Amino acid sequence: MSFLVLACVLIAVDGDTLRCDQELIRLIGIDAPELPGHCQNGRDCAPGDPLESKRALEVLARGAASIHRQGRDVYGRTLARVQVNGVDLSCAQLAGGHAIYRADWDQFGLVGTDCGVAKPPQPVWASPSARRARSAPAPKAVTGWSYRNCAEARRAGAAPLRRGEPGYGAHMDGDGDGIACEPFRR
Repeated sequence: MSFLVLACVLIAVDGDTLRCDQELIRLIGIDAPELPGHCQNGRDCAPGDPLESKRALEVLARGAASIHRQGRDVYGRTLARVQVNGVDLSCAQLAGGHAIYRADWDQFGLVGTDCGVAKPPQPVWASPSARRARSAPAPKAVTGWSYRNCAEARRAGAAPLRRGEPGYGAHMDGDGDGIACEPFRR
């Protein structure tokens, strides 16, 4: 996780993605309407006017920017929180009605709490053995992105990952127990 003052001009690709030179930056925790022809069949795309969402992000992206990287998605885009002139772009897009909040794309739940659209997660203080002893609900289907490997998940501070959590991928769960990137194998 790093802050970096960008030495490039941010260009809005759509309502939730920016370009900085060759780097594509995907804003974390939000989903903006897809540009015409980009919403694939069978996908539940965000409602709204995609061109207005992109125009709003273009206006917001003018000025001194900083980026807080949190990893990469399956498309190779940088997943990040971006601030321009002190304004969080994810929060601004949500507040303007140009995007919807996606808790499953908000790895640490910070966008939801910082932008006032979700309650902070409640910590679980039970021991690991107590957590294993209680019956767990059926795992949710994982949608969205996953880390490429455990090294990337550890660098982002997300390991270990549990099945159903954002960033989890079965390719990182070598023993198939639903916990990827464990500090040790059982």
